[in-house]
Amino acid sequence: MAVLIAKWVIFVVTSLLAIVSSLMMITRRNTIHSALFMVLAFVASAILYLLLGCQFLAMIQIIVYAGAVMMLVIFVIMMIDLSREEKLKMKITKTKVAGVIISILFMLFLILVMAFNSVKGKMGTLASIGDAKTIGTLLFSRFLLPFEVASVLLLAAMVGAVMLSKKKAFGGEDQ
Repeated sequence: MAVLIAKWVIFVVTSLLAIVSSLMMITRRNTIHSALFMVLAFVASAILYLLLGCQFLAMIQIIVYAGAVMMLVIFVIMMIDLSREEKLKMKITKTKVAGVIISILFMLFLILVMAFNSVKGKMGTLASIGDAKTIGTLLFSRFLLPFEVASVLLLAAMVGAVMLSKKKAFGGEDQ
């Protein structure tokens, strides 16, 4: 009984942390602060995956999203010209107002769909889906070719990004 209460408390605290950090991420004016709140939301999601018994998904959430993707986001933030962005922030344009209205309508639509439709699906344990042993076995047996193709594509994209940044750093000429 005490274990269930502890899991429930961890779930509630982590869920609130994920919601608050997500809201802070989209409301901050400083892009670096937004990126840090995004990392916090990713970590909270990883804790929720652990509570569901999906250890592999939790570790991938930390390694890939909170690690690699956030490094990429911070690298891009450092590369863009923020002085031009500051001028654009001052204006309230028709597109911003339209974006807010569409977001509110979309959120209301999602609430209505969730309120009037029950989620139906195949019942099963999430632990068998998110278990590292199960995913590892499938990844290196049944899905070996797609895994290798994805790794080659990611390597090609990384080499291309390095080459593009090298050209920009040296004034557009190959060295």
